Amino acid sequence: MDSKDYAAAARHYDPAYEAKEDLGADVVFYRDLAVANRGPVLEVACGTGRVLLEIADVGIEIDGLDYCDPFLDILRAKLAQRPPETQSNVILHRGDMRDFSLGKKFPLIIIPFRPLQHLYTIEDQIATFMQLRTHLTDRGQLAFNVFAPRYDLLEQIGHEQVDTEYPDPDDPELIVRRYFVRHSLNRLQQYFDGEFIYRTFRGDKIVLEERAPLRMSYYSYPHLQLLFEHCGFEVEAEYGSFEKEPIEVFKEMIFVLRKKQGGRGSDTRLRL
Repeated sequence: MDSKDYAAAARHYDPAYEAKEDLGADVVFYRDLAVANRGPVLEVACGTGRVLLEIADVGIEIDGLDYCDPFLDILRAKLAQRPPETQSNVILHRGDMRDFSLGKKFPLIIIPFRPLQHLYTIEDQIATFMQLRTHLTDRGQLAFNVFAPRYDLLEQIGHEQVDTEYPDPDDPELIVRRYFVRHSLNRLQQYFDGEFIYRTFRGDKIVLEERAPLRMSYYSYPHLQLLFEHCGFEVEAEYGSFEKEPIEVFKEMIFVLRKKQGGRGSDTRLRL
C-alpha cells in the first residue's frame, strides 16, 4: 500500500469500526490486562489509538509503536484533545514491528485487532516475535489476537459485500458504505488479497469512491504453537473469544504468553 491507500484507510478507520456493534469487548480485555499489570505497557501497531487511549485514560503509562504516519497523525490529534494527565501517559514511536529498538523493556506488550496478520512470511513472523521477546521483562506478558480462520469465507473470491455504514467523518450529511471484496487466496502461503471500497453517498447518488488494498495472512493453531516454541514463549492463557470462552469455540484466537523461564528464544532459523 502507498501513502494514499493508507490515508483512505486511516480516514475511515475510526468511524467504520465505531459503527460495528460487535467491536469493543477487545478494548475491555486489553485494558483489564493493563490495569492488572499496572504498566508501563507497549502497544505494537497502535493505529489510531482505539485501545491505547482507553488504557492511558485510566492512568496507565503506555508506549505506542506504528509505522503508518496517517494513522499516527490521527492518534496525535485525538491525544491532543485528551486531558493533560492522559497525554502525559503516552509516548509514540514510528517503527516496524519486525525491527525496532526502544531501549527499554515492558511488563506487558499488547497487539490488539490482528496486526500480526500483516506478516506474510515465516521469517517476518519469527523476527517480530523475537523483537517482542527482547522488549519484554523476564516475567512480562505478551497478549494478542488473530482471527480463527473460516475456510468457507476465505474461499469466497470476487464477492463484493457491504459490511458497515456510517456518517462521513468530514461531512455528517453524507453516508459512507464500506464494502469488502476478496480478490485471491494463496492457500499454500496462507494469505489473501482483498480490498476495502468506501463509497460516499448523498441520498442514492455516489459522490466519492475510495479504495484501500488489504492483504492478510492467517494462522492455524499448530502454526502459532510452533512460533511460540521456536521464539521462546509459553502459553499462560488462551481463549476463543473476548468473553474468555475456551479456545475450542474458535470465534477468535487470543493468547497471553510469557517467556520460557531459564530459556532463550532459538537462535536458529527454520529451514523451508
